[in-house]
Amino acid sequence: MRTACAAMLLAGALLAGCASDMTVRLASPAPTSAPALATVKVNDLRAPGVAASKREAAFGVPMGNIAFNPPEAQVVQHLLETELSRKLAASGGRGARSYECDLIEFGANTVTTPLYWDVVGRVRLALKADGKKLDLRGEKTERTYLWPGESVVASTVESALEQIARQVREADLP
Repeated sequence: MRTACAAMLLAGALLAGCASDMTVRLASPAPTSAPALATVKVNDLRAPGVAASKREAAFGVPMGNIAFNPPEAQVVQHLLETELSRKLAASGGRGARSYECDLIEFGANTVTTPLYWDVVGRVRLALKADGKKLDLRGEKTERTYLWPGESVVASTVESALEQIARQVREADLP
Protein backbone atom coordinates (compact mmCIF):
# COMPACT_ATOMS: atom_id res chain seq x y z
CA MET A 1 0.00 0.00 0.00
CA ARG A 2 2.81 2.40 0.89
CA THR A 3 4.56 1.59 -2.36
CA ALA A 4 1.43 2.39 -4.37
CA CYS A 5 0.97 5.71 -2.56
CA ALA A 6 4.63 6.58 -3.03
CA ALA A 7 4.39 5.73 -6.74
CA MET A 8 1.33 7.97 -7.15
CA LEU A 9 3.05 10.84 -5.33
CA LEU A 10 6.17 10.41 -7.47
CA ALA A 11 4.09 10.33 -10.67
CA GLY A 12 2.23 13.45 -9.54
CA ALA A 13 5.49 15.24 -8.81
CA LEU A 14 6.93 14.28 -12.19
CA LEU A 15 3.79 15.43 -13.99
CA ALA A 16 3.78 18.68 -12.05
CA GLY A 17 7.10 19.46 -13.74
CA CYS A 18 5.22 19.39 -17.07
CA ALA A 19 2.61 21.88 -15.88
CA SER A 20 2.56 25.13 -17.80
CA ASP A 21 0.18 27.29 -19.73
CA MET A 22 0.09 26.72 -23.47
CA THR A 23 -0.87 28.87 -26.45
CA VAL A 24 -2.28 26.89 -29.36
CA ARG A 25 -1.96 28.33 -32.87
CA LEU A 26 -5.08 27.65 -34.91
CA ALA A 27 -5.12 27.54 -38.69
CA SER A 28 -7.21 30.19 -40.44
CA PRO A 29 -9.81 29.09 -42.97
CA ALA A 30 -8.55 29.04 -46.54
CA PRO A 31 -8.90 32.40 -48.28
CA THR A 32 -11.88 32.67 -50.55
CA SER A 33 -12.15 34.23 -53.97
CA ALA A 34 -15.75 35.15 -53.19
CA PRO A 35 -16.35 38.78 -52.24
CA ALA A 36 -16.86 39.59 -48.57
CA LEU A 37 -20.65 39.64 -48.49
CA ALA A 38 -21.12 38.83 -44.81
CA THR A 39 -20.12 40.68 -41.69
CA VAL A 40 -20.44 38.98 -38.32
CA LYS A 41 -20.45 40.65 -34.92
CA VAL A 42 -19.32 38.16 -32.27
CA ASN A 43 -20.62 38.54 -28.71
CA ASP A 44 -18.43 36.55 -26.32
CA LEU A 45 -20.85 35.30 -23.66
CA ARG A 46 -18.30 33.23 -21.77
CA ALA A 47 -17.44 34.24 -18.21
CA PRO A 48 -14.65 36.85 -18.32
CA GLY A 49 -11.41 35.95 -16.57
CA VAL A 50 -12.21 32.24 -16.40
CA ALA A 51 -9.96 29.89 -18.34
CA ALA A 52 -12.25 27.92 -20.62
CA SER A 53 -9.54 25.49 -21.63
CA LYS A 54 -7.39 23.48 -19.24
CA ARG A 55 -5.15 20.44 -19.14
CA GLU A 56 -5.31 18.09 -16.20
CA ALA A 57 -3.24 15.11 -15.14
CA ALA A 58 -4.50 12.03 -13.35
CA PHE A 59 -6.61 12.63 -10.26
CA GLY A 60 -7.56 16.14 -11.46
CA VAL A 61 -4.13 17.68 -10.93
CA PRO A 62 -4.14 21.00 -12.87
CA MET A 63 -1.47 21.13 -15.57
CA GLY A 64 -2.05 24.58 -17.06
CA ASN A 65 -4.46 26.69 -19.02
CA ILE A 66 -4.80 26.72 -22.81
CA ALA A 67 -5.04 29.96 -24.78
CA PHE A 68 -5.57 30.29 -28.52
CA ASN A 69 -3.88 32.42 -31.16
CA PRO A 70 -5.64 34.09 -32.87
CA PRO A 71 -8.16 34.72 -30.08
CA GLU A 72 -11.34 32.64 -30.10
CA ALA A 73 -13.75 35.45 -31.07
CA GLN A 74 -11.54 36.38 -34.02
CA VAL A 75 -11.36 32.75 -35.20
CA VAL A 76 -15.16 32.44 -35.02
CA GLN A 77 -15.71 35.75 -36.82
CA HIS A 78 -13.32 34.86 -39.66
CA LEU A 79 -14.78 31.36 -40.07
CA LEU A 80 -18.38 32.57 -40.17
CA GLU A 81 -17.69 35.53 -42.46
CA THR A 82 -15.83 33.24 -44.87
CA GLU A 83 -18.52 30.53 -44.93
CA LEU A 84 -21.44 32.96 -45.06
CA SER A 85 -19.82 35.02 -47.85
CA ARG A 86 -19.27 31.84 -49.90
CA LYS A 87 -22.87 30.82 -49.30
CA LEU A 88 -24.24 34.25 -50.29
CA ALA A 89 -22.05 34.38 -53.41
CA ALA A 90 -23.18 30.90 -54.47
CA SER A 91 -26.82 31.91 -54.10
CA GLY A 92 -26.32 34.99 -56.26
CA GLY A 93 -26.44 37.44 -53.38
CA ARG A 94 -25.06 40.81 -54.33
CA GLY A 95 -25.62 42.89 -51.22
CA ALA A 96 -23.75 42.64 -47.95
CA ARG A 97 -25.55 41.03 -45.01
CA SER A 98 -24.97 41.42 -41.30
CA TYR A 99 -25.14 38.62 -38.78
CA GLU A 100 -24.70 38.38 -35.05
CA CYS A 101 -23.11 35.44 -33.26
CA ASP A 102 -23.12 34.54 -29.58
CA LEU A 103 -19.94 32.69 -28.60
CA ILE A 104 -21.19 30.34 -25.89
CA GLU A 105 -18.36 27.82 -25.64
CA PHE A 106 -14.95 27.48 -27.27
CA GLY A 107 -12.13 25.42 -25.90
CA ALA A 108 -10.35 22.20 -25.18
CA ASN A 109 -10.08 20.18 -22.01
CA THR A 110 -8.58 16.87 -21.04
CA VAL A 111 -10.31 13.87 -19.53
CA THR A 112 -7.64 11.79 -17.84
CA THR A 113 -7.08 8.22 -16.82
CA PRO A 114 -3.84 6.72 -15.50
CA LEU A 115 -3.10 5.45 -19.02
CA TYR A 116 -4.21 8.16 -21.45
CA TRP A 117 -5.72 11.57 -22.02
CA ASP A 118 -8.86 12.24 -24.04
CA VAL A 119 -8.54 15.74 -25.45
CA VAL A 120 -11.99 17.20 -26.09
CA GLY A 121 -12.43 20.26 -28.31
CA ARG A 122 -15.83 21.99 -28.15
CA VAL A 123 -17.36 24.98 -29.92
CA ARG A 124 -20.92 26.20 -29.36
CA LEU A 125 -22.38 29.24 -31.12
CA ALA A 126 -25.73 30.88 -31.80
CA LEU A 127 -25.87 32.60 -35.20
CA LYS A 128 -28.62 35.19 -35.56
CA ALA A 129 -30.08 37.09 -38.52
CA ASP A 130 -33.49 38.49 -39.39
CA GLY A 131 -35.00 37.37 -36.09
CA LYS A 132 -33.92 33.75 -36.62
CA LYS A 133 -31.39 31.82 -34.56
CA LEU A 134 -29.26 28.87 -35.65
CA ASP A 135 -27.57 26.84 -32.91
CA LEU A 136 -24.18 25.52 -34.04
CA ARG A 137 -22.18 22.87 -32.19
CA GLY A 138 -18.93 21.10 -32.89
CA GLU A 139 -17.12 18.56 -30.74
CA LYS A 140 -14.15 16.29 -31.35
CA THR A 141 -12.34 13.91 -29.00
CA GLU A 142 -8.87 12.50 -29.62
CA ARG A 143 -7.11 10.02 -27.37
CA THR A 144 -3.40 10.33 -26.72
CA TYR A 145 -1.07 8.18 -24.66
CA LEU A 146 1.51 10.98 -24.64
CA TRP A 147 1.36 14.40 -23.03
CA PRO A 148 -1.45 16.37 -24.74
CA GLY A 149 0.56 19.01 -26.59
CA GLU A 150 -0.34 21.79 -28.99
CA SER A 151 -0.87 19.61 -32.07
CA VAL A 152 -3.54 17.35 -30.54
CA VAL A 153 -5.33 20.30 -28.91
CA ALA A 154 -5.30 22.24 -32.20
CA SER A 155 -6.56 19.18 -34.07
CA THR A 156 -9.58 18.71 -31.81
CA VAL A 157 -10.60 22.38 -31.89
CA GLU A 158 -10.07 22.68 -35.67
CA SER A 159 -12.23 19.56 -36.18
CA ALA A 160 -14.97 21.10 -34.04
CA LEU A 161 -14.72 24.31 -36.10
CA GLU A 162 -14.98 22.31 -39.34
CA GLN A 163 -18.21 20.77 -38.02
CA ILE A 164 -19.51 24.31 -37.45
CA ALA A 165 -18.49 25.33 -40.98
CA ARG A 166 -20.28 22.28 -42.42
CA GLN A 167 -23.45 23.16 -40.49
CA VAL A 168 -23.34 26.72 -41.87
CA ARG A 169 -22.89 25.39 -45.44
CA GLU A 170 -25.86 23.02 -45.03
CA ALA A 171 -28.17 25.42 -43.15
CA ASP A 172 -31.11 27.24 -44.66
CA LEU A 173 -30.00 30.74 -43.75
CA PRO A 174 -31.51 34.09 -44.73
